[in-house]
Amino acid sequence: MRSLLLSTLAYAVLCVVAVPPARAVDGDYTEAMRVRSLLHAEESSLDGMPRARLQDPLVAETVLLPVSRGFDQRFTGLCWAYATLSALETIHLVRHAGGPDVELSRRAMQYYTMEDRYRRSIKQVNTYIREGGIVLDALRLIQSNGIVSFDDYADVADAYGYANIAGMIDSAPTFTDKIIVLYEGLDIVYAAPPTRTHVPVLAAADPNAAYAPADAGDLARFVLGRDVWQSYTPSSAKSGFHAHPDPDARWENVSWHMPHSEFPGRIREALLAGFPVVISIRNHALLVYGADYDADGSPITYYIKDSHPSYYYVTDADYLHANFWEMTTVKL
Repeated sequence: MRSLLLSTLAYAVLCVVAVPPARAVDGDYTEAMRVRSLLHAEESSLDGMPRARLQDPLVAETVLLPVSRGFDQRFTGLCWAYATLSALETIHLVRHAGGPDVELSRRAMQYYTMEDRYRRSIKQVNTYIREGGIVLDALRLIQSNGIVSFDDYADVADAYGYANIAGMIDSAPTFTDKIIVLYEGLDIVYAAPPTRTHVPVLAAADPNAAYAPADAGDLARFVLGRDVWQSYTPSSAKSGFHAHPDPDARWENVSWHMPHSEFPGRIREALLAGFPVVISIRNHALLVYGADYDADGSPITYYIKDSHPSYYYVTDADYLHANFWEMTTVKL
């Protein structure tokens, strides 16, 4: 299995029918860089701590969860899916330290996302087609479709310019025809993900038998476990469950609204229990996988994994608290 520190991804570019993109292809990268600027991000690495700064309080405690290697979302709008899969990979590393690692296919999530969006459009449930989404939807897609390992299905495809799936659907006369051409278009752009994959063997008699053949549903059940995830939104006006604040969220998604002052404690509680936190800032999702705390338990620094190189950086806790507008983690 690849080293967790390997960060160079090979990918193939397909040339098919050129069509205008549905959105600016550099928009998500630009947004990610704006977020880093907001957070005054300082580049870090998995094998080194950030430099000490004179203005920082003394660090009394560091909670640092293991993370998988960096994956580049490239020109996709899948930061939310990348953060979700990174979170599941971290949870696996926490629970099975020293065992075989898990790397999940980002391209499978891309396929499931666009399949879901187009099918909902055909059924007139929604009218927009884009790759945006939230953690809760990513988990729902994995539960419905399964997931495959990164090795078994290639890296994400840059869908812009491959095939006009929306046009193919619009020109199909009947509902059945629209479904047929949808999958024809998906095959052109992505190729269908495999139904067979591999899951880690955590207690094998043969030490060389690290992975066993399985289907996509088996791997999904393995990485999801029994955890229940919940979204949280800072609010000074209301508390309790209300509509999810992300415009890409489905109408049925809800988020627990609570005072902003409660979030540092909720993040600390999750990290201490071995669960990373997915944070939304502007229109970009990030993984928080660690933090430095002072003697009073107040956060000083957060450790971030992003889906654009360089993948790992740190930020002062105050910057993150001032700018995030939603977070999702396992409910404790």
